[in-house]
Amino acid sequence: MLPPIVTAKSDSKPTARFTASLEAGLACFDLYDVAQVAGRHGGTNGRGHLLTALSGGPDSSALALLAEQYARQRNICHQAVIVDHGLRHDSTIEASRVAARMHDFGVDTVIRRVDATPPTGGIQNWARDHRYAILTSLARKKNAALLLAHHKADQAETVFMRLSRGSGLGGLGGMQVARYLSDIPVLRPLLEWGPQELVAVCRDFGCAFERDPSNYDDRFERVKVRQTLAALDENGQDFAAGLVRLSRAARLICQEVDDALRDQLELPKLFAEGYATVSLMALRRLPDVLWRRVVGETVLAVGGGDYLPSQAAFSRLRSRLETGALATLGGCRFTLTDGGRLCWITDEPGRTPPRAEISASVPLIFAGVWRLVSPVAGHVRMLGDTAPPPQWSILPYVVRQSLPIIETLDGRVLYPHLTIESRIDPDASGVNATFLALDRTVLPVEKR
Repeated sequence: MLPPIVTAKSDSKPTARFTASLEAGLACFDLYDVAQVAGRHGGTNGRGHLLTALSGGPDSSALALLAEQYARQRNICHQAVIVDHGLRHDSTIEASRVAARMHDFGVDTVIRRVDATPPTGGIQNWARDHRYAILTSLARKKNAALLLAHHKADQAETVFMRLSRGSGLGGLGGMQVARYLSDIPVLRPLLEWGPQELVAVCRDFGCAFERDPSNYDDRFERVKVRQTLAALDENGQDFAAGLVRLSRAARLICQEVDDALRDQLELPKLFAEGYATVSLMALRRLPDVLWRRVVGETVLAVGGGDYLPSQAAFSRLRSRLETGALATLGGCRFTLTDGGRLCWITDEPGRTPPRAEISASVPLIFAGVWRLVSPVAGHVRMLGDTAPPPQWSILPYVVRQSLPIIETLDGRVLYPHLTIESRIDPDASGVNATFLALDRTVLPVEKR
């Protein structure tokens, strides 16, 4: 049994500030109480759930302590998760030490270990991919919102790296307070906090914390950027603060542009069958940069990617479509209809269509765009050239070939009921497939 939460020693300003930050993030999802997360994602106990990614450093430790206070005040569930990547000889000992420390502060904490063998290169990307796979899988099982401890200095570093790569205005907006990672609501309630403020929170609670040696390893790009910004600060140039202001301005401009586009244009339409249609005539007067912004959002939705292809790639795509040619980009196939005035955007399966195992009653994200739930275990694949069921036969081949089906362990084939919301009850077969882009449309990523 966990001990009672240890409260901060001084005033309640950090707690009140955190509450305001977290609830502002929830409002971006149209959630004003985290308990709605459970109802939105099929929870049955009527209670919300917060999941904090915990490394043991000052940032995530402060987040775990503040989130625990918030959760207890509202009688909702909160758990901290330590992902042990196994990259240092003492990582297991450190993870156990952090878990014990958080337990003493009343925070339910679990450790999950990465079992895969690390590569010889690209170690940080490898660690990040495995960490997020573990965190989102656990959040999905618990119908939870995932909390990350990125702060103001992290935001400045991110904008600096994107600026150095020539990112456009969207990229210069930096990390978002609220976004989706597959079907998981992800919140960064500390983006307006400085790192020293989070150290102060830990000290106020009387909580020790770890120092990650990799944060000082200048083989990594982010560490080099951190050192560069620190050197500029020492010379009296508050460059980091300017980068944070730039990110705020970029996000505001993008929001205003998106509002204007929504008000004045016929935007792409998404369908439960996992495809979209775009009126090329409606977009014909847009400059290339705005054409990419409108069409690109749909490419991410249908193709399941994390990042948009370059502006040059979108300009080439537009030119091909305007000449009546077929095209592919970002995991999507573009097919012209109605004399070239309308374009269908469908998934491009590629030479090796994805396959995945699915467990009974455990949600699975498939191909980055589908959320499946099945009453029985089996394997998920795309329909491809398999004969479709009657309810799918009216769909064009380019649409139905990418629809997910389940091959059960006893040789049956299950065709999911296609829904636009993951909370819809399953049909008679007990199998649901939710097109994530429409699920997110019901619950917007950002509130305007």
